[in-house]
Amino acid sequence: MAKKKKTARASGRELRRQRRIRNQILAYITLGLLIAGVAAGIFFAGRFITTWISDKRHEKELEEEMAAMAEAEQADTEASSETEEIQEYTEADLLDEMVAANIAGMPLEDQVAGLFLTTPEALTDVDNAVRAGDSTQAALAAYPIGGLVYAGTNVQSEEQFTQMLTDTISRSKYQLFLILDAQTDALPEDLSVYGINMEFQGKGEGSFRTVTLPSLLGDRTEEGLVTVEISGEEAALADACLEAWQNGANLLYVQEGIKTAYEGMLARIQGDAELEAQVEASLEAIYRVKCSSSL
Repeated sequence: MAKKKKTARASGRELRRQRRIRNQILAYITLGLLIAGVAAGIFFAGRFITTWISDKRHEKELEEEMAAMAEAEQADTEASSETEEIQEYTEADLLDEMVAANIAGMPLEDQVAGLFLTTPEALTDVDNAVRAGDSTQAALAAYPIGGLVYAGTNVQSEEQFTQMLTDTISRSKYQLFLILDAQTDALPEDLSVYGINMEFQGKGEGSFRTVTLPSLLGDRTEEGLVTVEISGEEAALADACLEAWQNGANLLYVQEGIKTAYEGMLARIQGDAELEAQVEASLEAIYRVKCSSSL
């Protein structure tokens, strides 16, 4: 009986031992599975994070590349636009700007004076002009005419004539037409060398003589400026000048009585909006020829 009890106790301990071993094995297996699951989670999480970072980096690089391409395209477009603008800015545009700059702010008195040509003697009240000094400067300030017409008697030598023209130009607040209406052996070379920039052509006879003024420095007009040379009784000069100008003359060449002609014509134009606008249009045509010689 005692032996049976002892055997039964031994069997119970064995069962408990086996149960502990089984439980330990299950615990190890569970722990192993848990560790494997955690490791797998860490692996996949790391792979996901690595892929996400790589995708973000690639996305950022792509965005930067696209931005750089857009910036380059914009720069090319701007450069192309600037090139087109430069190409579209022509010599005619430059001439328009030069004409506008010369006329801008010019009072009506000076505009009307700019329609006239005369001789240096008529302008300065001297017998024979061979130099330009203070009297020339004062006369050009009071009567800023469009140009001066010289004769052979104004030429003593190349040096003297060149100096006179240079001094005249420096004493005028506006650009002048300089014309030599004579043939002289004292100036054997090209007249433009001495400062002469215009010449008469096709002069007629009579009190109203129509001529053209082509430039010696590269006139850009086909026919030049139409000029009417007017002479006669001083009291009738202003009306004659106004009539010639209203009938298409660009410039009015008056020798004797230039000051009376100018003042009378100015008085007839002042206050008449239509005539004042016509004066500005005439001056634009004149300065288009003057400025074209500078291009």
